Amino acid sequence: MKTYKRALITMLMGILGAPFAGLIAVMVGSFFIEDLIILISIGIGLCCIILFITIFNENIKFTLSENGQLCYYKRGHLKSQFDIPNCYVGYRRKTTDATDHDITLRILPVGKEEIDTITIDASPLGRNRFEKMFVELEKIAANQVEILTVTPK
Repeated sequence: MKTYKRALITMLMGILGAPFAGLIAVMVGSFFIEDLIILISIGIGLCCIILFITIFNENIKFTLSENGQLCYYKRGHLKSQFDIPNCYVGYRRKTTDATDHDITLRILPVGKEEIDTITIDASPLGRNRFEKMFVELEKIAANQVEILTVTPK
């Protein structure tokens, strides 16, 4: 059984970036709001929201068993389970300035309509871990739907 968890660097960047986002919000807000207590509350609130998203919301994990069962966990709870040999798999990657900001795993069970495609945000894994996982999925999947790389202008 192989396990793919979110990248540690992704979590660290969110944790370290949260106070800076709060500080920037305070600095920008100081042009419009003169009350220091309100400004500090806005900064702390934004910092807490970013920390919550980073620590809890982006806490994902994929496990891939030898028989082709893919389990998707979010916040420590099993969200979805797929029998990959009976699925088409693909992904969509949005690239901006040489970084992957959005990686979406697409799974379509065999015999279903394309409208029934299941999409999972796999961005917290990071590009390298996702590509390693996708290579394994590709080996055991029925077919590959498509790989899209979108580069905004």
